[in-house]
Amino acid sequence: MNRELIKLPNRSILSIEGKDSEKFLQGIVTCNIDNINNKLAYGSILTPQGKLLYDFIISKKNNNFLIDVSKSNIDNFIKLLNMYKLRSDVKLIKNEDLSVFVDLDKEDENNENSDPRLAALGLRKILNSSYKNYSNDINIYEKKLVKLGVAEIGNEIKPGEIFPIEANLDYLNGIDFQKGCFIGQEVCSRMYRKGKVKKRIVSFKSNDNFTNNDELVYNDRTIGTVIKKIEDYGIALIKIDKLINPEREKITITSKTEKKNIEINLPKFFPV
Repeated sequence: MNRELIKLPNRSILSIEGKDSEKFLQGIVTCNIDNINNKLAYGSILTPQGKLLYDFIISKKNNNFLIDVSKSNIDNFIKLLNMYKLRSDVKLIKNEDLSVFVDLDKEDENNENSDPRLAALGLRKILNSSYKNYSNDINIYEKKLVKLGVAEIGNEIKPGEIFPIEANLDYLNGIDFQKGCFIGQEVCSRMYRKGKVKKRIVSFKSNDNFTNNDELVYNDRTIGTVIKKIEDYGIALIKIDKLINPEREKITITSKTEKKNIEINLPKFFPV
């Protein structure tokens, strides 16, 4: 068995075809479709109010687009795209013959299959669903995401709950602020220009047990909630503007209801 490849059963593939597909996508998503050639790209679609609805990884093959998106979101994602496409020559196909695989053992930013968010997330491949030479241990991949401080819209974050910059899409190559209009662009650009985002997703380490949505306290104030925890590592949405010197000091945050704590680690992809 090829232990390098891990199959991601929680991801689905949406094929987008038709002569208007590139123009259609360029007008609604946060990434620059014009720049998608031989590499994967990371992007999202927002609400008109700028909230993050769905994030995805997109590639182009034979003038068609393949979108790698959360399986739990794909049906609603298709409904939304159908609403926006109107009379455009665009065909949306949920491709159950294809599946997503990752290779965490290889890092190559120049490889066309490199994860566009972080090179540390390895290579990402779309293969036939019948492909059998892989590992089922998705926990390895999930733990890597958490340790790096990367969250995905799906089971971890519900659509429409937070802004894309709060989910660090600006740091993870998920938003092109130079491309022009996209849905929710005005609000998103305003937050980016102001430069001071109050909340962000961060990584943490803790030996204590935490569950999703556990409230966290710092300096006697509730400043965030746990999103997910695997073994000793987790991610949380924190009012980062309330932390004191997080770049230089170890920040310990406590649970609101129990005597347990977490140690905040700002993701390495945060600018210094």
